[in-house]
Amino acid sequence: MGAVKGFGARLRALVHRGAAERELDEELRFHLDMETEKNVRTGMNPTDARRRALRDFGGVEVTKEAHRDVRGRWLEELPADTRYALRTLRRAPVLATAAILTLALGVGANTTIFSAVNAVILQPLPFAQPERLVMLWEENPEKGWHQQLVAPANALDWKDQVRAFRDVALYMDGAHATLTREGAPQILKATYVTGNFFDLLGVRAQLGRSLLPNETWSSTGLAHTIVISDRFWHQRFAADPRIVGRTVRIDGQPNEIVGVAPAGFSFPSEGIDIWQPTAWTPDTRGQDFFRRAHFLRAIARLSPGASLATADAELQTVAGRLKLLYPATNKYMGAGLTPLHKFLVGDTRLPLLVLLAEVALLLLIACANVGNLLLVRAAGREREAALRLTLGAGRARLVRQALTESLVLSVLGGVAGVALGVAGTHILEALQPAGMLRVSHFVVDWTVLAYVLAIVAGSGLLFGTAPALWSGRRSPAESLKEGGRGGETRRMRRWTEMLVIGEVALAVVLTLGAGLLVRSFRQLVQVDPGFDTHGVLATQIVLSGQKYDSAAQQLAFFDQLAQRAAALPGVVGAAATTVPPLAGTGYTSDFVIYGRPAGEYYTEITHRGITPEYFRVMHVPMRRGRAFTPADRRGAPPVVIINEQVAQKYFKAQNPIGQRITFDKVPNDSSVWATIVGVAGGEHQQALSVEPLTEVFAPFAQEVPSGARLLTRVAGDAESIGPAIRRVVSEMDSDVPISEMRSMDAIRDTSLARERFLMTMLVLFAGVGLLLAVIGVYGVLAQVARRRTREMGIRIALGAPAGSVRWLVVRHGLAMVTAGIAIGISAAAIATRGLSALLYHVAPADPMTFVAVPAILALTGVAAAWIPALQASRADPAIALRSE
Repeated sequence: MGAVKGFGARLRALVHRGAAERELDEELRFHLDMETEKNVRTGMNPTDARRRALRDFGGVEVTKEAHRDVRGRWLEELPADTRYALRTLRRAPVLATAAILTLALGVGANTTIFSAVNAVILQPLPFAQPERLVMLWEENPEKGWHQQLVAPANALDWKDQVRAFRDVALYMDGAHATLTREGAPQILKATYVTGNFFDLLGVRAQLGRSLLPNETWSSTGLAHTIVISDRFWHQRFAADPRIVGRTVRIDGQPNEIVGVAPAGFSFPSEGIDIWQPTAWTPDTRGQDFFRRAHFLRAIARLSPGASLATADAELQTVAGRLKLLYPATNKYMGAGLTPLHKFLVGDTRLPLLVLLAEVALLLLIACANVGNLLLVRAAGREREAALRLTLGAGRARLVRQALTESLVLSVLGGVAGVALGVAGTHILEALQPAGMLRVSHFVVDWTVLAYVLAIVAGSGLLFGTAPALWSGRRSPAESLKEGGRGGETRRMRRWTEMLVIGEVALAVVLTLGAGLLVRSFRQLVQVDPGFDTHGVLATQIVLSGQKYDSAAQQLAFFDQLAQRAAALPGVVGAAATTVPPLAGTGYTSDFVIYGRPAGEYYTEITHRGITPEYFRVMHVPMRRGRAFTPADRRGAPPVVIINEQVAQKYFKAQNPIGQRITFDKVPNDSSVWATIVGVAGGEHQQALSVEPLTEVFAPFAQEVPSGARLLTRVAGDAESIGPAIRRVVSEMDSDVPISEMRSMDAIRDTSLARERFLMTMLVLFAGVGLLLAVIGVYGVLAQVARRRTREMGIRIALGAPAGSVRWLVVRHGLAMVTAGIAIGISAAAIATRGLSALLYHVAPADPMTFVAVPAILALTGVAAAWIPALQASRADPAIALRSE
């Protein structure tokens, strides 16, 4: 309480300085009058009594100064010190510019990365009471599942039986729908949701209404209502205020637009055009696939007063009950929950925190660099400081003035850094891979500005401490005796060398982290994807509506499309697949191999549909057997091709050709047994960093999909065939839109985008840090060469060769660089362990990286030392001696 009152008194004294001075004068006058009166009573005359009182009091001005220090003189002097600092910096424009730019780089990098951290990790979700929302998921140790998609029947049972859940909503993200009869056909990004989705999140439509709980179910199995996004409303319907109630055709079916979502709302992913109700038929809930298929996400809102622990305990009880009730599907099925915000942040937390740590190290390097600049400046002004101390200035006064100058410099660098940071956020938005972060738009808001203010203040104190202590500790007599040759003491040299060693050590940590990611990325790009990416264009097509509601119609379309594409000039071949490699996987299932012991089954085989020409077009080798042929049509004996991972894992020394498998966990009389006719080479389905999964291929003619990717191989640039493919599709059916068209090279690049982005960012920051460290080494050695000009001149005059003179300076630089490298390697050996999850087939303490990076830094240090060494070796003895 006393501290608060004291601060208030200091603040009042600063604001009402004149009144505080008058009160001080009156108080001092009162004490002097009382002391004078006391002396008069002892028999002294008034003049002698006054003189005695002044002498005993100790001096009015000294007392005033002491009182001002107690009440917070630093606050009173701050404006004057700020003006003095600005004048001082204006007189040294080169130093000020170098320091401000250096700080701007560090602060700008921190502003940019922290903006992303703030948007993705720190900001709460834009929903009502977001802390009460949890993501529900399923797990299955038999299949290796964790935080897996949920089966709708299980989630609906959780909703009904877990009392700690106020409500549970389901959604399926990543779907597509086709808008027709509204101009050119358009593929929409759709999310299928249960009718309580918006209510559970606490999101209200800006126009019309949101979906209703009863729209989860439909007697026809068809949805009749949609909610559109604000972006789609503006782009497609020009923000028509009468849009509510309008009917549009989605996938050939009429749907009424019942509402427009609020601006900025796009959950569960960005770029959503429409939300459409699931519209399940009531009898669906009792069907086997509704509990066997896992294709939805489930969000729950906790009941008032319910805790996470309580909700999880009740969820485990219900999940255990479902295991007993439905052993065929739930025997090994568990469930769990995670706070929604934490779940959505997911694995983006580590890369963002690594980037934040990198820019923090960069800022420390910048602070050390500026600290060195200010140390050199303080050394050059120490005669001025000595004279001020001799004339009665307090050491605390000099320290405050030096710190004020540092803070002013830091604020100027911070302002420039914020400007760089705002520009950096736009660059980051453009560079970040699509879908890597939960949000793609970053803003410099008040949270970011508070962070910037904190690091600006911290930076000013950090790099201003050394010059301030230097200014406050020097002996005036020592400084004046040295004749003003500031900066020649051993203590100052130790300060500057320590700062440079610290810079080099931090640069080593930065550069080693970047080097590990570079090594990891090189390992990754050398991975054979299992097919030839060059010259292949992938065109995604989704068939919908009544024209393609039968398998025969869909098969006819894709067959004709592949034939017409293959006949185009310059096309080497054309095929189709449900999912191209490196773009994800199809559905998975259990399977049984005919003839194996009863009850023996295997889990998690991935399914993909292809046309007969697929392996030839993609240059995937056939290890055994044959590819599909036109004879493998609908009605013919079912056939499949497995990849070599299946053959190696489940058939080992056996020949799989001719063996039969079924995709039922427990085969029965209705099970379909397919004959294995070939073994294909393994392809990376998800990413180059993920090993090929076990996979089975079925011919389109026997397992017709509603959507597919046309793969067209050409002899030259894959993109060149794009216009011709669009023309063919339009000629076949102008209502069928192309949702995506990309080359397989582009798809491969996309699979590497996250790793490339992280590597690029770390290399960029490490490069800036290394540059600042090199500048620091150069600056210190340039000062060393300048201080030892006389010594160099004498050595040269006495016949010392230029090489030995150069070696003196280079040796000094190497000593600092070597010490910094040693400290940096020790720190990096611990720090790089945090990168383990981001590395591919590279150890955090990779010997090659830990040898190459320090070697490069050592060579860079020698290069930085060579320029001042060369200048020192060219010193003219006569000029050097005369200058002393």
